[in-house]
Amino acid sequence: MKKLLFTIEDKAIAELFGRQNFSTKESAIFELVKNSYDAGSKECIVEIKQTENEEFIKIIDFGCGMNEEDIKKNWMHVGKSNKGYIDEKISKRVLAGAKGVGRFALARLGDEIEMTSQKLDSYPIIWKTNWESSSILNLPNKIKSGTEIKIKTLREKWKEKDKDKLIEFLSRAYYGNEMKISVIYNETKEEVQELFSKLKMGINYTSKILLDYVSEDNTLNIEVVSDEFKKEVQEISNDFNILNFNMTKDMSEELSSNILKEEFTKETLTDVGSFKMELYFAMDRVPVDATEKFMYKHGTLIDPIKSGIILYRNAFSISSLEGKKDWIGLGARARKSPAAATHPTGAWRVRANQLSGFVQIDKKRNNFLIDLANRQGLEENEYYESFLKIIDSGIKEFERYRQNIIRVIDKKNKSLTELEPKKTKIMDRFIKNPKIIERLPKKDIKKLATEMETIKKTVTQQTKESKEKEARYKYDVRILNSLATQGLKAGATAHEFHADRNKLAKGTTLIIDALKKYEYWEELKSPDKTKFAYANVPQLLLSLDKINKKLGIFLDTILKKMKKDAFTSPIKSLEKELKFIINNWKKDYEWLEIKLNGKNIELDKYSFTADVLDVIFDNLILNSIQNNQLKDKLIIEIDYLIKNNVINFSYKDNGIGLNKKYLKNPFKILEVHETSRKDGHGLGMWIINNTLQMYGGQIDKILNDDGFKLEFQFIGG
Repeated sequence: MKKLLFTIEDKAIAELFGRQNFSTKESAIFELVKNSYDAGSKECIVEIKQTENEEFIKIIDFGCGMNEEDIKKNWMHVGKSNKGYIDEKISKRVLAGAKGVGRFALARLGDEIEMTSQKLDSYPIIWKTNWESSSILNLPNKIKSGTEIKIKTLREKWKEKDKDKLIEFLSRAYYGNEMKISVIYNETKEEVQELFSKLKMGINYTSKILLDYVSEDNTLNIEVVSDEFKKEVQEISNDFNILNFNMTKDMSEELSSNILKEEFTKETLTDVGSFKMELYFAMDRVPVDATEKFMYKHGTLIDPIKSGIILYRNAFSISSLEGKKDWIGLGARARKSPAAATHPTGAWRVRANQLSGFVQIDKKRNNFLIDLANRQGLEENEYYESFLKIIDSGIKEFERYRQNIIRVIDKKNKSLTELEPKKTKIMDRFIKNPKIIERLPKKDIKKLATEMETIKKTVTQQTKESKEKEARYKYDVRILNSLATQGLKAGATAHEFHADRNKLAKGTTLIIDALKKYEYWEELKSPDKTKFAYANVPQLLLSLDKINKKLGIFLDTILKKMKKDAFTSPIKSLEKELKFIINNWKKDYEWLEIKLNGKNIELDKYSFTADVLDVIFDNLILNSIQNNQLKDKLIIEIDYLIKNNVINFSYKDNGIGLNKKYLKNPFKILEVHETSRKDGHGLGMWIINNTLQMYGGQIDKILNDDGFKLEFQFIGG
């Protein structure tokens, strides 16, 4: 059999791997700069000449150079790379090249190429191409070791702003100090400064977030260094250090629900490889009143860092992930959870324009994070998904840390606004009789102006608070409307089924009676008729009966909650309402035991309706049942004590308790969409917390006490 080889036109290759593979001229030059780095050069010079008489681009380095053999075997061999992991001989650098097509970046920049190169102990060569044909010539006289590429007949004009754009691009795309990069534009030379080397806290950013993932034991080390708030905030934030935060997370526990869903495996978390991340938080513009209100130390920063997170593989960014693209999905996270940092129950998410920084991965250590063939990012495989989840988990800890501080400040502000209002004696007189202003002495006119200014500030503050409340409730309503819509759909279906409730409950019994009447039942119970599960009629009917009973429970539950008086009439007896809830659950689950212990002190008048108790305890009991399906006997204890109009509750079960991921921070389970179950929606505990907040209550303790335990309170009368 004869072997055949593809014949490919040089021009077609140049079009495919050059013009189409590099979307911008900056990325094409960047690719050639990487070649200089791999050659071991200590400096790379990009010279651009754009005048009426002359135009060219030169890429000059002082690396190892190439000889005729290198040109023929490697440079002219499409798709072949002679670059491994580390250059052991010359520079000891981790090499950037891998695919053997980077040289075609030249085709993106111009139609005529002339490359001169000198390799040690070889004659210098000059290689030329116009993408129709190529040639090589050995030069007789040796020159300085390195390579100079001259690109002529440029595809695009290079203006001053294009040069600035290139320098800005290279400053973000290169992260290292092994090679200096300079850009010469029409004889003027500028050195490219690495973006993150000279950042200063308080000038460019207010908080730094450091993430260090260790794949060997699946741990994520998180450190936050902050200078965002004034030192006075520490006096009211006893539970938090406003300058520093540290924690370590076991990601196999943190992402256990993702592993259960088979999105990836525990082995994936190891194979993804260790990596580091450095992020900078900065708010672009901070109004003066917000600076005062939240006790920000710096207000609007002098020179905030440009937003965007860069993904580096060793010293160079991965194409299209150099900070312009929101590849982590910060925008989508913020849209999904738009709560302000002051929201008492909603999870604040950092905005895409508030975060910058970089993630650094390694060519070998993170080899499962694979570059796309078109060089425009990474393959979105299971390793990439786990990589993003790890990053997301680290960012969430910063968000929790900062939101906890903001909530404390907001609580302090609200307590101050509840103090005695400012007196407005002169204003009151003026409102009753506006003509008195003509007779007021100057000192009273000044007082009147001061009172008016006070009123103006009060109105402005109240307007802002109203807008914050509106935004907060819009966020809550979005989630609850979604649940309500599902409930209405279920309710409509339940009403349709309700007419056939008796048939549903007695259907299997009627079928069995009919089979007995026509003398088929005993025959269907015989061994030869029951040896195959799919044809075992008695067993199938038994299973169907169990399903029908569950459907009956579902119908009763849906229809019971739809009654209007549950939302309008205040309860008359706490003990009676709790027993009603308990009996409904015990009726549906035989393996469930619920004990109620309460001081038999009833309030004269309750201020809440039955639905409040339903929401709280139905969610708690359901949570206990769903987390303890394998338990033979689930015991729940509900204790309550009424004191000074406040009802204190203790809820405890004998189940498995908190998932390991919540042991260090139990209150994390109150966040929206936070769950450890494969099929969990993460709304139950959030709804409980939200309901308590609406009734002036709070959750005091979340404990692992031979099971799950919750202590909470709310105003009852």
